[in-house]
Amino acid sequence: MLTLLLLLFCSLRHTLQTCSWETCNKWTEEDGVINVHIVPHTHDDLGWIKTVDQYYYGAKPQLVPVGVQYIFNTVIDELQKSPDRRFSFAETGFLWRWYNDHGDFEKHKLQKLVKTGQVEMIGGGWVQNDEAASHYVDIVDQMTLGLKKLDLLFGECGRPKVAWQIDPFGHSREQANLFAMMGFTSLFFARIHYLEKEARLKNKSLEFVWNASDDLKTQILTGAFYQDNYGPPEGFCFDALCGDDPIMDNPDMEGYNLEKKISLFVESVRKQASFLRSSHVMLLMGSDFQWTNANTWFTNLDKLIRYVNGNATHQIKVFYSTPSCYVKAITDASTHLPTKEDDFFPYASSNVSYWTGYFTSRPTFKGMIREASSLLQLCKQLDAVADLGPEDDADVEIMAKASALVQHHDAVTGTAKENVTRDYERRLAQAMKEGEVVINDYLKKIYPRGSDKAPRHHLCPLINETICNAIKDESTFAVTVFNSNSRSFSGLVTIPYNSKQAMVMGPKGERVPVQLMKTFQVDSLDTNVRAPYELVIPVEVGPLGYATYIVDNSTSTRSTTPQPSTLMPPKQPVSIQNDEVILAFDENGLVSTLTVKATNESHKLQQAFFYYPGVMNGTQPSGAYVFRPDGQPIGFEKAELEVVTGPFVKEVRQTFNSWLAQTIRLKKGAKHIEFDWIVGPIPKEQKNPITKELVTRYSTDIKNGAIFYTDSNGRQMMRRQRKFNPSYKYADTEPVSGNYYPVTNRLYIKDENEQLTILTDRSQGATSLDGTLEVMLHRRCFADDHWGVEEALDEPGDGNGLVVRGTHYVLYGETKTAAAIHRPLAVDIFHRPVLTFATVQNASTFAQSYKMEFSAMTRSLPEFAHVMTLERWHRMSLLLRIEHIFQSQEDAENSRPMTIDLQDLFSQFKITKMTELMLAGNRNITNYTRDRPTRYSGDFRIVLKPMEIRTFQLHVQWL
Repeated sequence: MLTLLLLLFCSLRHTLQTCSWETCNKWTEEDGVINVHIVPHTHDDLGWIKTVDQYYYGAKPQLVPVGVQYIFNTVIDELQKSPDRRFSFAETGFLWRWYNDHGDFEKHKLQKLVKTGQVEMIGGGWVQNDEAASHYVDIVDQMTLGLKKLDLLFGECGRPKVAWQIDPFGHSREQANLFAMMGFTSLFFARIHYLEKEARLKNKSLEFVWNASDDLKTQILTGAFYQDNYGPPEGFCFDALCGDDPIMDNPDMEGYNLEKKISLFVESVRKQASFLRSSHVMLLMGSDFQWTNANTWFTNLDKLIRYVNGNATHQIKVFYSTPSCYVKAITDASTHLPTKEDDFFPYASSNVSYWTGYFTSRPTFKGMIREASSLLQLCKQLDAVADLGPEDDADVEIMAKASALVQHHDAVTGTAKENVTRDYERRLAQAMKEGEVVINDYLKKIYPRGSDKAPRHHLCPLINETICNAIKDESTFAVTVFNSNSRSFSGLVTIPYNSKQAMVMGPKGERVPVQLMKTFQVDSLDTNVRAPYELVIPVEVGPLGYATYIVDNSTSTRSTTPQPSTLMPPKQPVSIQNDEVILAFDENGLVSTLTVKATNESHKLQQAFFYYPGVMNGTQPSGAYVFRPDGQPIGFEKAELEVVTGPFVKEVRQTFNSWLAQTIRLKKGAKHIEFDWIVGPIPKEQKNPITKELVTRYSTDIKNGAIFYTDSNGRQMMRRQRKFNPSYKYADTEPVSGNYYPVTNRLYIKDENEQLTILTDRSQGATSLDGTLEVMLHRRCFADDHWGVEEALDEPGDGNGLVVRGTHYVLYGETKTAAAIHRPLAVDIFHRPVLTFATVQNASTFAQSYKMEFSAMTRSLPEFAHVMTLERWHRMSLLLRIEHIFQSQEDAENSRPMTIDLQDLFSQFKITKMTELMLAGNRNITNYTRDRPTRYSGDFRIVLKPMEIRTFQLHVQWL
């Protein structure tokens, strides 16, 4: 394995440049001598206590007296004073901003430092993304954005070899897998469970080879830092933010401390080396927003290196280095390293500090991120398919930057201050407006049949709240349904509606039967601005396509009128059914039984809400990061019911109290049940408010024991066992939060025959009891958890507290066929149709003037395949990612290698040539594999193995 990693290190060398990994300061191979790699670096969050702009400029110094622009300025100047000095930069988002703020002279200085090896780029993503709450599509997108910018600025030397995830609060197996597929040779991070840290110190296994995928057999050399942080050893932080003394080496001066400093350093190095398997030690010099005065740092580090090396009795050689040089050193030494197959969740910093609350924190923001990501994928496709111009390319980049920014490990996690989160939300909202511009530019080009100008189409950002001001006063309007999925969409869309009559015309001029029903009146949602009705429309949309439906509210004998709703009396048995299942409710208004029509078998399926009171006092309260319940959960035992039936949708609407309600929905032809929950504002007592963390539980008779499964960033599934971890001896100090795991889009329990699967519309935290799945929906905390935010997680919402609405998609069925349903469904949920609305003056004229339906693909892909990415890459080329969405042995039909023919797959362009790239698009795959051609010029058939993502640069001719 290490031989292979060394070959990978050597494979990308460029003879005309001397990148950092080619110009490493020399180490010694002398027995008994410890090589100390001094790695100067800075960790710069793109938002946390301050906004990204405030951090860059140094605004609000009373919060944190730092400015990232000054770090770049001072480091670049100081590096030029000595060719031995090194520095590593990680976050491309800040680097790109600095680069564009400066003139050619300053840019050239940085470029020269990179190309001569003094500056190394590590990580290279736009941000260091979170690994619990980020979806794999978003991870790949933000890494691709950052790495593409580095490639543009620095070429070969700007292509990082080392993945750098030093601050996220736990680490996922899929993240490691994605890094390996991007061509990274190694990965470093700081935070691991305190018990696993103890075990790894004892076994000298801080460095190991991570087997990141059972399907793809990917591996990546991984290192967890010796310290519990990513800063310098105690006593050697030479930054204005620290209190350590400098090295005072003049014996005639008061405060002389040279011998003391050197002795402390030597002791620290020897102690760290005793826990490692090679003669090399990496010491990080820098931390959060440090190095605003690089002269102070380098002056003291120069002294440290000179004085330690000047005394041979220390048997320590110290030199400036970079992470890639450190990896090169330990691979050259053929160090034997252990392996790991599981992941690093949950993360705990102590026996009472389980960082599992952030899996759910700020749930509306998490939902907004997923919505913005889906819109970004659509707009990238539209830009590519229609060959839109540079202005639309720029709009898409604004969207991409906003989506990348919020993958930051203090953004999507919900662990930034309230005003910083609002800044993230503002950027996402602006990105969505840019998306509306792209959609309209696309329709200008595609929509008209002749010379007619396409009408303005509007997104409705509050459609989740049954609000769409664009059509509020319109009697006739067009709703265009965009499908960014590479499979056809056949299903239902629901829109806010303001009339008691509705007639809908489909894209072929046909009358479309619809369902009109009253909006669920919930106390926590403002009924004055919500539409009084919802209109359910069955639609058919081709892959990467759209279809337009015209809605008319004029009175007609053919108009649809509202379906009746029935308010059920207490203790009245209730059931609803569709083609697949019958769902029964007990006398308290709670779900009790599911009957599968195909087999006529009934199964226990219960769902109920609870909340955990949170610890408020002591050393570890429950807060933005940490989930720490105080006692047993408190349940909600009864609900008032309202039943709505119709030809397409059957609903049971539950009202538990003024701040908790739910719609349980069966759709025609659907195998899943929708649990559409509305939570909030969680009550806040006037005196001594109590933290409340609301969960939902789904209970069955499935005999899963203590085993359950959660996804890893939305891709491979991870086996979990309650009160057990394969990497350390479990300690039952926090029996609830210590068994919570991140869920990006699904989790399940199963036995030999039956499986319960829950798919989510956003990232959440979850756990399992026997036969039960528990998912946390919302949190309102009234104490800070003491991990840096210095602010309670008490989201104001409209001033009374936050209301959140979301959906769980629940599947119950045979274990052997479950994956065939939940794998495609997860893709469908991510690519939920995007709806736009336009005013219509005359329906028949409108239909004659515009293309009412369109598909950018000539055929749907089979269920195992997914067009993950289609975007403009360069002016005359596109980037295509296509993936196999099944794991091995999941499904009898789909869990095997499959062939896809890309020839004539797309209707708007012809592929003339394609080149295969690594996952992030910044490296040709030639250097990593010899088992398949990288250039295709005639035969465009490709084979996809389970869980494989293949990336291609397409040279195309638009038709």
